[in-house]
Amino acid sequence: MVRARFVKPILVLLFTTLFLLSVVNTSINVNSKEPIANLVIKTSGGGVRPNYCLYIAQYLREVGIEVEIKTEEWVVFLGQILFTHNYDLAVVGWSLNLFSPDMRGVYTETSPENICGITNDIPYINQSEEMLQEGITILELTERQQLYFDWQKLIMDRILPILPLYTTMNYWALWSNTKGYDSRWGLYDNLPYMSWEDYHFGQKSLDELNLDEGYWLSLNPLNAPDAASYRFISLIMDKLIIWSPDNQPLRSGPIYDWEKFDDFHYKFFLRENMFWNPSYNVSLRNENSPELSSIPSPELMFGLKNDEFSDGTNQNIKAKDAVFSILALANEEVSDFSYYFNWISDLYVDEEDEYAFHLIIDGNPETPEKEVYVDFWYDLSLISLIPEFFLNSTDITITQTSGGVECSGFYPGILSTPQWKAFDHTPFGSGMYQLDYYFKNVLTVMTRSPYWFGVGRLNNQENMVPFVETLNLRVIPDSTSSITEFRAGKLDLVWLTGFTSERRQMEIDDRMTVYSTLSSGYTFMIFNLARPFIGGTNNYEWLTSEGKEVYTKGVAIRKAISYSIDREEMNDVLHNGEYIICHSPIVPGLTYYYYNDVIKYNKDLKKAEEWLIAAGYDIEVDGTTFELFTTIIGISSILVIQGYIQRRKKITKS
Repeated sequence: MVRARFVKPILVLLFTTLFLLSVVNTSINVNSKEPIANLVIKTSGGGVRPNYCLYIAQYLREVGIEVEIKTEEWVVFLGQILFTHNYDLAVVGWSLNLFSPDMRGVYTETSPENICGITNDIPYINQSEEMLQEGITILELTERQQLYFDWQKLIMDRILPILPLYTTMNYWALWSNTKGYDSRWGLYDNLPYMSWEDYHFGQKSLDELNLDEGYWLSLNPLNAPDAASYRFISLIMDKLIIWSPDNQPLRSGPIYDWEKFDDFHYKFFLRENMFWNPSYNVSLRNENSPELSSIPSPELMFGLKNDEFSDGTNQNIKAKDAVFSILALANEEVSDFSYYFNWISDLYVDEEDEYAFHLIIDGNPETPEKEVYVDFWYDLSLISLIPEFFLNSTDITITQTSGGVECSGFYPGILSTPQWKAFDHTPFGSGMYQLDYYFKNVLTVMTRSPYWFGVGRLNNQENMVPFVETLNLRVIPDSTSSITEFRAGKLDLVWLTGFTSERRQMEIDDRMTVYSTLSSGYTFMIFNLARPFIGGTNNYEWLTSEGKEVYTKGVAIRKAISYSIDREEMNDVLHNGEYIICHSPIVPGLTYYYYNDVIKYNKDLKKAEEWLIAAGYDIEVDGTTFELFTTIIGISSILVIQGYIQRRKKITKS
């Protein structure tokens, strides 16, 4: 059982007058019996997530669980949560879409982002997967909403693979001389509509935009693993279809119209005035290189299939490029995301119109009859157009997409060809900008493409041109430095999420304009269901306590851990109480489907104790000593404050 903590401070003061210069040293000594478990919690270095881990370790010590904290470089950490699953707990920052509640990509056994170690033999997982599969086939909105409400209740009560932590309001600032910006859309969508009104403080040129964009890992949309890479890709390549902030497909992209035959068969039409940007190889360029337009044709990159190149005017984009782009993304031979496109049952170019193609949909390829797939419109908006002439081959090997569509041209080893290797770091597309040069992880420079088809995404306006010639996309390691650079006028936009003081100062500075929106970002703590204690064999051992027979020992332990963590205190201390505490796997920004009435794991040590006892552990807090030693050094004296906090904790295994 948990008894109240007894606190007895003893203060010894030696002081004098005059100014005090303080140096603080804090040490905590814990004397207790063996913990009931030793766990490892991992996260990526930088930002506030390591601080979350420090707090979580402190909270779990209160219930007899010792936690070792390990921080990793982002790429290493990503590999561990996606592939090796070498962790017990992990704190992850994820960006979820605000368009669809489909969570099959994370919470099913076969999903490529199964970061929780989910397997179908764990109780209630099959029921969860059946609900998720049904959710993508329901057309009636209120019925679909209720199903996802029920799923959120199930997963947070009977499975509990994660403890949701926070989402935020996103805040960012632009200089007030920026005109024509619509904050509902992304910055890059706005570029053809924006303009400068005179110079802002520190600005050197009206024909360039200076941004802090993070560093990219890959510029091939078939395997780009992070959000920063996708933002770069969105400048170089056009999305097949444009998706509006109102969650509707628009006719302002490469696809300008469509025809519906039934719920499973659609015909799409591409614009006829689109061309591939020149196939420049920029890997050896730098700031002293001549203009891109001066590169002669023999120095352009040649395609894999017929030794063709693009000079910006000779390669017209047609339906074969759209079909190739979709098939490639759905084919695991070349794509890391093929799983998400198993709803594509068939795909082909129209027999009479080389700018039209047909798409056949099946929401569940495992069943003999076709099923509706509600979210295919949004999925199409994720697909970037890639050049068929450059990446396709003449190889006759037949491979299949995740939905069973047969296609040739993709073969084992194709990713090792010079063309596919180059497309990872020096790609070209049909977008508003083209790569000029880069210093990896330092600076990427893009220049405006004169070959872009010129239709604005916001309203289908024609003859549009991005308002600046050059984009300077810098890598600034920490947000504080970004804010400093913005204040100096060296950046034109800065993110302010998590920086309350700086944001409030800018809100009253009429030289700057602060914007906000509910974030798609989402931070949560993962339980690795495959690990002992929090999962493993405990996933299959049912509780015998009265009223808890429908839960397993693993769930009971995960509940106890969740009830031990004080998310409100972390929010108050680390975020001035401004972050939004989450209670469900669906991000609150997806307001129609987010269910706030699920079980809430607010800190409650009595409930933590109750679930640990149900799992077979008996906890009695009566035996831990904490010693806090603080030294403050003055100019001519010493002030010593020594406080003893007596707390006893006894942990026994029943």
